[in-house]
Amino acid sequence: MILLALSCTRPVALPDDTGEETDSGLELPVDGDGDGYPRWDQASDPALADCDDHDPEVTPATERLVSEGPFIRGEEISEWNLLEDTEPIREIWLSPYCADVTEVTNEAFVRFMEAQRDAGMDNQDASGQPLFDFEDDDDSVPERILEGRPYTISSGYEQHPVTEVWVWSGQAYCASLGKRLPTEAEWEKAARGDQDERTWPWGEGEPDCERANIRPGPEGADGPEPCVDDTVVVGSYVGASSPYGLVDMAGNVGEWVSDWYQPDYYAWCPDTDPPGPDDGWVELPDGGVMETRVTRGGSFASSLESTTVGARYLEPAEATSNGVGFRCVRPL
Repeated sequence: MILLALSCTRPVALPDDTGEETDSGLELPVDGDGDGYPRWDQASDPALADCDDHDPEVTPATERLVSEGPFIRGEEISEWNLLEDTEPIREIWLSPYCADVTEVTNEAFVRFMEAQRDAGMDNQDASGQPLFDFEDDDDSVPERILEGRPYTISSGYEQHPVTEVWVWSGQAYCASLGKRLPTEAEWEKAARGDQDERTWPWGEGEPDCERANIRPGPEGADGPEPCVDDTVVVGSYVGASSPYGLVDMAGNVGEWVSDWYQPDYYAWCPDTDPPGPDDGWVELPDGGVMETRVTRGGSFASSLESTTVGARYLEPAEATSNGVGFRCVRPL
């Protein structure tokens, strides 16, 4: 495992980089925050686009532009996909947006929690719902964020992805930064790209412990042990980024998206900017119904089938997990 350096080639700053015409009549790209990257709608190379030209802390090392246009969504039934909820395969058109390069870390989430506390909302979002599940008792993994004043983080876990958060926790965090959770379609395009129908973010080579933090084998009790059996620092795997340069789109933690889960949504959703269904549920063996949402990407405990770019994983709508976190997207 090698720590991925999230860096980009910084373009040479041009004099008077204001978007005005020079004496030669050439228009210079807009760089309002002076960080050396052109505003996203003027970037000739999407990999060098500035997703927020008012904030010099936002660069291609933190967010990547996903350009407007179509991509192929869905997966057919195969050895890596045994469910029909990823069919039919369809071309979907999305408006432009920017996606976080990494999953949101414990350190970043604690900063948000402290800001909420300062505003009189101790471990609460604006509607009073809890942000972090300090009372989780459904597994043996200890919480990595610890109660107190201030909140603290277990040593060494500062740059691990935050887990034990609800979908509304991700919604609140992203909104505080002018962003939101991605839709399922936005997540899948960011993971797959728009040039092919690849199975994993890096292409067709099966994941192993050099590429992703997963359980590198098929579903089943007889499968191999997880690579780490815990989260790792975000961006820890070289050669495993998506075509847009996003890391950990397979493994480490599953990621909340904004969609409710309905197994047949792909069959009737719109072809342009599908927002997700209005609600979601599955029928239980006892005849009851459970409200369900979607996570994508798979976690450190996920098998190969759950880590493909097309795999949809349903979660109880009001659940948290030691294997689920999130990343944000910025609407443009």
